[in-house]
Formats: sequence, C-alpha cells, structure tokens
Amino acid sequence: MNKYPQSNLRLAAILTLWLLLLISVLPETQPDSVTSVPVSLSIETITEITPTPTRPAERRWEEVPIRPGDSLSMIFQRAGFSAAELQEIMSLGKKVAVLGNIKPGQSLRFEMGPDGDLETLLYEQTPLKKLTVSRSDNGFDLNWDFLEPEVLISYKSAKITGDNSSLYHAGKAAGLSDNLIMELSYVFQWDISFALDLRQGDTFTLLYEDIYVNGEKVQEGKILAAEFNNFGKTYTAVLFEENGRSSYFTPEGRSMRKAFLTDPVHFSHVSSRFNMKRRHPIHKRVMPHRGIDYAANRGAPVLASGDGTVTIARRNRASGRYIVIRHGEKYETKYLHLSSFAKSIRPGKKVKQGQTIGYVGATGWATAPHLHYEFLVNGVHRNPRTVKLPKAEPISKSNLLKFKQLTQPFLAHLESVVGSTRYASASEIGSGSFE
Repeated sequence: MNKYPQSNLRLAAILTLWLLLLISVLPETQPDSVTSVPVSLSIETITEITPTPTRPAERRWEEVPIRPGDSLSMIFQRAGFSAAELQEIMSLGKKVAVLGNIKPGQSLRFEMGPDGDLETLLYEQTPLKKLTVSRSDNGFDLNWDFLEPEVLISYKSAKITGDNSSLYHAGKAAGLSDNLIMELSYVFQWDISFALDLRQGDTFTLLYEDIYVNGEKVQEGKILAAEFNNFGKTYTAVLFEENGRSSYFTPEGRSMRKAFLTDPVHFSHVSSRFNMKRRHPIHKRVMPHRGIDYAANRGAPVLASGDGTVTIARRNRASGRYIVIRHGEKYETKYLHLSSFAKSIRPGKKVKQGQTIGYVGATGWATAPHLHYEFLVNGVHRNPRTVKLPKAEPISKSNLLKFKQLTQPFLAHLESVVGSTRYASASEIGSGSFE
C-alpha cells in the first residue's frame, strides 16, 4: 500500500469538513406546485367531412385532317378511338358509306366524352351538305343537313400580259380561284391550246355563280357563260342542260365539245413541236419528231384526248411507259414517257374524253419530265395542231327554242361586261356581280 505524506492527508481532511459545513447551511428547496387539470375520458363524435366531388372533364372537339393514303381505320386510330366504334358507325349502312370516299384536304371532326369515348362525328361533304353521327342509347344515330344557299351571279375579266403570260397567272391576278381557272380551261379546251395559243393582249371574261350561306360565301358554282378573245378571234360559250347533261354551247347552239382535246395535259407548255427535221437532244442527230412535247410537272395528270379503247399500255426502252388509244376506225393517239398508268388502265379498257389515263414522267429516252403526244389518222402521223377534225354537233332542233330562251339572259349579262372592258387596260379590267 502506498503511503501518502502527512501534509496531503491534513489538506484532504480540511476540504471534507468544509463541504459538510456548506451543505448544512444551504436552504431546503421545495418543488414547484403542480396544478391539476381534470381530463375528460368521454369520446366526442367527430363529424365526417364528405369530400367535394371533382367536376367531370368537359367534352372536347378535335379536328383530324385527311392525309394522302389515309383510311377510316387509320384516322380513328390516330384520333384515339377503337375499331369497335368505327365498326358500329359503319354498320349504319349506305347512309354513311360516303365516309369511305373521304379525300386528302378534307377533315373529320370528333367530339369526345369525359371518358374519351366518341360522342359525335361531323363530316362536311360540301359546304352545303353535312353529316352528323351522334351517340345514342342504341348505339349511333345519323343525320344529314342540307343548307339552303343564296346564289349570286358574279363576273370577272382578265388580260394576258407580259407579267401574267399564262391562263393561270392572269386568272390569279384577276382574283379567280384555282377551281374557276381550271373550269375555264375545260370550257375552251377544244378550241384553244393554253400551252401554244396564248398571246399578250388576249382577254377573257366569265359569268359564274357565287354561293352564300347565312351571308357568308362558301364556294363558287358553275360558270354560266364565258368569252375568250384569243389572237383576234373570239370564242363564246354558254351553259345549257340537254337530256339531263350540262354542257357548253356557242350562242348559235353548236356544242363546244369536239371529238378531241387540243391539249392532253393542262397547265403545261410546249417544249418541242411537231417537226420532221428536228435534231434529237439525246442522239444529237436529225430524227423526225412526230408529235408534240408538253413539259409539265412530274405526276401531272395525262388525259385521254377523245373517247376510245386502250390498245397498248406497256413499257419499252425508247418510249418508257406509254399508252395507245384507238378512237373508232380512223384515229389513234399515243402518250409517251409516263411515270405511271392510272388505275385500271390496261389493253381493252374503254376510256372517256378527259379521263386521266396516266401521269407525266421522264421514262425512256427523255431528258426531263414531259408528255410526248402523237396523233395518227389512218395510221399516218399528223400534226395534232393542224389536222382537220370532225365538227361539233349542234343542239337538237327540238331544244333550240328553249336554249335561246334560257341562255339569252346570261349572254346579255356577258355582253354588257365585255362591252365595258373590251378596250380597258389590264389594270382596269376587274370584277363585280349582278343583283
């Protein structure tokens, strides 16, 4: 056991006594008073809070544009609807069969319910004819709406100029729609080659229908009468219905329709004329050019220039894809360098004048997209622009008086417009309407 010094022991004893003395003199502390609070053991009834129901989502509309190559099943799938809903609608039968003929550029409008189901389908076949298919307790119901239009007779005049050297550009400068310009080209397609014959200073005027619904113009109707002054020669046409078919006639009652069209491609230009001594652009030597070349955009429709029967529709090295049509016993036409044939075109197929038989291309010996068009009489190549063709048939004698009575007002309107613009400058030629 270790031994500590005496001085250390004495110091420890002193400190012990001092601590005992300090403890004895400190005041005795009392705990803080505690306040008793009574506690109720009863269970209070808590009122149940019913959550406010959320408002169901509102119905909404969606417009789906029709794209090239679309089918109804593709459109319904893109819009988020089931094949069963489409089948249920199509089961309504012939009244909705029109939905199978929808075209690119049109659209379908769908109304969706809160759960995403189809409630309503709207299809505007024309601005005056609309189909509504609505969900009901028994599936779907349909309704066709036919709007009553107001028809006004309007007119427009235009002039071929250096700045507007084509029918299309002159028509657009005068405010004509693409549809009216195309229709005007059809009216005079037997007499005027819009690819070859137009000259600066040529003028044209047309009377046509403007169709309004509830005060708003929705579309243009038919061309009622038109006049085209081409290189000093005037052509006049007026619309008349004979035997249930609307056609254009001269004021004397002779049909504007001829046995053959002047141009088998609309809105093209002639890149090479009929020339038996032409230098070939590929072979670089003189080779007879027994037809007319129409330069046009690839895929532009090629039309049968007359009624007939397809005798050849095939492809070879020089002509590419080509078609030959027989028109009776005397006439034959050929269409070369096509990109493709129209649907159902094959040997033995009967075609009508103006029917699309193929599309412009550059197959075979071709340097650019164009149609090479040939015209044969009794097997001999003839210039399509100079060959003599059968004259147009006149209106029947039994209908001649009726024709004069019904067309005279339109021709009078046309003459009043043409008379006021015949000597006007291009900037003064304009448009208007008759009450």
